Amino acid sequence: FEKQDELKRSAMRAVVALLTIPEAEKSPLMSEFQSQISSNQELAAIFDSIQRDSSSANMESMDTS
Repeated sequence: FEKQDELKRSAMRAVVALLTIPEAEKSPLMSEFQSQISSNQELAAIFDSIQRDSSSANMESMDTS
């Protein structure tokens, strides 16, 4: 099961990366894919976690103080 969990996390990281492409959220396929992820409680939790990690990493890399 551990390998399956890592595969799910990898897939969610790929989706988060795809969503950084300008206007990717306007794509009907990406919208449908996101709604499928949201409808699955386990995948939604993984997706949210990775998004939070990704956005906090972006904020840290932007901090030049």
